[in-house]
Order: sequence, then C-alpha cells, then structure tokens
Amino acid sequence: MKTLSNILLLLLALLIQTSWVSKIGILGLKPDVVLIVLAYIGISRGQIEGTLYGFASGFLLDVFDPDAMGINALSNSVVGFAVGYTRIGIVAEDLRVKALLLFMTVLLHDLVFFTFASLPNVSVVPIRLIQVGVGTALYTTALGICLSLLLSIRFNKGIYLDARRLHG
Repeated sequence: MKTLSNILLLLLALLIQTSWVSKIGILGLKPDVVLIVLAYIGISRGQIEGTLYGFASGFLLDVFDPDAMGINALSNSVVGFAVGYTRIGIVAEDLRVKALLLFMTVLLHDLVFFTFASLPNVSVVPIRLIQVGVGTALYTTALGICLSLLLSIRFNKGIYLDARRLHG
C-alpha cells in the first residue's frame, strides 16, 4: 500500500512540476516539487527505494526535456540514494533538519545536473550553482517547509513545539 501511495504522490508531483510550477516562478527560479517528494520518500523508505523512485521520476522528467535525456534520471537517482542513505544518521522531525536536508538535496541535484548538462565545459558549473542552484534550493526549501507545516497541521492536529523552548 505504501508503494502505491508513493507512486501516486510522485506522479502528482510530476504533474504539478510540468504544468503548474512555471506559473509560480520568481525571477526565473522555480521550485522543484519532485525533489520535495523524493526527499520524503528517501527519508521514509531508504536508499534503495529512493534510488528507484529517483530514477523513475528523473526518466519521466527527461521525457519532457529530451535535450537533457538521462541527466534528470541520473541526478534524481543520486539524490534518492543520498537522502535515503542519510536516513540512518539523522532525525528528520525537527523543522531545521528538514530545511537543511531539502536545501542540500536541491544543491546536490543541481550539482550533478549542471555538471553533466554542461559537459565538456564544466568550468561554468560553479557559476550556474550560484546563479540558479542556490535560489532554486532556497525556493524549494521554503515551499517544502510550508507544505510540511500544512500537512502537520492537517494530519497531526497542530504544530508541536519543543516544550523545553517554551519554559526555558
């Protein structure tokens, strides 16, 4: 059942990414909804499923952009594996941890994507990471945190703060 819900969630993210996200771009930067879902799947299911879902989502994104065929599949696979691998070492319940994890996820994706998309001229990769990667990572992180808060309110009946911060 969890596999079916992950597939449907990823398909919904792909639909949103390819149709609606371009309308909410700011200064040419667009959030990556697929990476938000992929980070969730990697954390909740591990590196094997993260890699598989990453490859599948990347391949489907590559269908919409045949000029970069295979690069999204590779980038999303690497991201799915990396996020799934960190599952063991972190506790992703804290909002700051979620934000940092999502920010690093987008930067890793963009690093791999820009490196292979710009071959053989990899000297432009740091410039592209600064011009596009950091902004996209910030935008995607902000959207991901907003979605996390909304889902927490909806399904957990509110946002629970650390009681030590309230009384100390």
